[in-house]
This record gives sequence, structure tokens and C-alpha cells, in this order.
Amino acid sequence: MADPQLVVFAGLPGTGKSSLARALARELRAVYLDKDTIKDCTMRLIGESDLEQNGQTAGALSRLAGALSYELLVDLARDNLTLGLSVVVDSPAAYQTFRDRIKVVARATKAELRLIECICTDERLLRQRIEHRGQDLPEYRTRDWQTFQQDRGRFERLTDQRLVVDTAESQVVNLRKVRAYLEQSRPAAGAS
Repeated sequence: MADPQLVVFAGLPGTGKSSLARALARELRAVYLDKDTIKDCTMRLIGESDLEQNGQTAGALSRLAGALSYELLVDLARDNLTLGLSVVVDSPAAYQTFRDRIKVVARATKAELRLIECICTDERLLRQRIEHRGQDLPEYRTRDWQTFQQDRGRFERLTDQRLVVDTAESQVVNLRKVRAYLEQSRPAAGAS
């Protein structure tokens, strides 16, 4: 049996990474793990608890939920990779510490690590995506251009070996590029 793949989609909100990651996971029949799903659940549970009433600030709780969601992503990816299942991770992957932990998991599970950074070079399209994101999204999710610009300023640039796809192009074109990238001669497990 071939080693499983660990495909990590990275990028800022609105860059189309979730749509592309979901399409790839469906095509590969891989486990799909979404940081936002984990954080949304955590934030909902915090809201239903009495943590905010016990003096915890909303900002501190949101940071805790964000850190927890990254930690759970890594652990859930590891669990599925040890079963021999390929995993697609949908996350901004905005922090080097997260990317370093993912590399360790890939090496430990002998998974082929592939990083895919989603960008959108069409600023008008990107702004439209941000400002028209679902109104049913939780309040802490980026839905306005000013918050997006702040997120952009905090994003830790990716320097790892990766495929960069421009989601101003069609999903069909980008899926073709991603498949070609995944089929290229494979780097050593966990290599950057």
C-alpha cells in the first residue's frame, strides 16, 4: 500500500482554499479536516459555558479556541494517517509552529506532505468574496475588508516548498494543477 498523503491547504480567508480543499478531498476520497469547523464548535461551546462570565475576555477565549483548533487538526491528522488514510487539511496554516508540527507528523507517519497555498490576485474578486461571505458565519470570522487587511498583516509568509494556486482561475484549472503537483515525483516524507 502506498504511503498516505497529507495535503495542507494554506491561505487567507476568501482565497478559495476551502472550496478547493473540499473538491480535492472528495476526489481523493480522503479525510477532510477543517480548522474553522473545530474553532466554530469550540467557540459555540465557550458561548454556552460560563467561561465568559468568569472574567475571561472574548479575545482571550477566541485565541484559545484558535490555538486549540490547530492542535486538534494536527492530532486528528496524525490519527487518520496512522490508519493509512490520506488527509486534506483546510486551514490558513498561518503560523510556522503549526507547519513545523505538521512536518513532524508527516515524518512520523511516513506520509507524503504537500503544501498548497491559495492566493487570489484579483483584489476586486477577493474583496467581493470577503464581503459576501455567508451571513450565517460566526461573528469572529472575517467578513469585512478592514479585518481582512489586519489578518493579511499578521499572516506569517510561507517559505516551505509548495504549490501556489491563484483562485482567480477556475476550480477546474486549479484542481488540474493540484493533481499534477500531487503526482509529481514525491519528496521524502515530511520534507519541505
